[in-house]
Amino acid sequence: MYTISFNTMKKMIAVTAVTATLGMAVAGGGFAVPVSAAAVTDNKDAKAGSVFAISDNTTLKAVFQKGLASTPKQAVTNDGVTLTLTDLIYDGNELVAGIRQEGGSVDKNGSFLDNSKNVDVSANGKQMFYDTSVSTVPEDNNAALIQLTKGIIIKLTLKAYANGVKDPFIFNVQVKKIKSLLSLKPGTSKKNGKFSYTVTSFQMTPLTMSLQVSFKGEVPAAAKSKAKPGRMLYDLVDEKGNVFSPWSKVFEKVKTSGTEEQNYSSFSTVPKSITVKPFTYSTDAGGKMFKDSQGKWAKTYYKDLEMKIAVK
Repeated sequence: MYTISFNTMKKMIAVTAVTATLGMAVAGGGFAVPVSAAAVTDNKDAKAGSVFAISDNTTLKAVFQKGLASTPKQAVTNDGVTLTLTDLIYDGNELVAGIRQEGGSVDKNGSFLDNSKNVDVSANGKQMFYDTSVSTVPEDNNAALIQLTKGIIIKLTLKAYANGVKDPFIFNVQVKKIKSLLSLKPGTSKKNGKFSYTVTSFQMTPLTMSLQVSFKGEVPAAAKSKAKPGRMLYDLVDEKGNVFSPWSKVFEKVKTSGTEEQNYSSFSTVPKSITVKPFTYSTDAGGKMFKDSQGKWAKTYYKDLEMKIAVK
């Protein structure tokens, strides 16, 4: 599974967390904002409380600074150690929360959570065993980003263990998703040889974007690739040239027809237009990814499959 930022997935354990509901209002850029939330105005105060504000993830910093995340500050204390849920944002596609500890220890991997014990996560009364992760925050070993990326969440229970503490830290919370910034149903199609696709839906929130496509036919071969054609993926580009690549579906089995959703981090503002740029990765005969001059996985774009969607 992929975390919000491709690089934040290096350290993972099965855990997630979250919190409360707030009334929603619309701020001056069209963003949905919790009416009781306040933007960060002082960096010292931000570091003392918010995990989002010190994260190296630019999307989370932006949503916190714009007052888009709720700040529950729910705390549980055991044996002199306190774990606090500091921040939360949920858009129906992904849930991300910040968790912080006080009074405890950090292990050699930079984690204050005890990874030797199971972490129980339940959503809407059902235990979950998939699509949950936690990433440490390089700037602060006493902070972590917690994520859940599958399923509709209304009620959530988290049971986690901290280093050196016998009893679990249990949180029972209500979750409410934020409003979408943009919802489009273009219905536009493109074709290249045997392959064709149609963009059926595009959704954007301050946290994530999702592109739904229906497709049919064999994917065109990638340049220099010696393996069979891989899965067609879709970069999204706004009118300023900002590019977002999908963080899901990359390694799933290739199909010759169907409907799928690809997910992304979000543009910082609502774009005037969105260009969909289909691509595949190039691999050798053994399936190993080729890299470009910057050390990134090499992409083959298909110019005749690109489509531009105007945002009205």
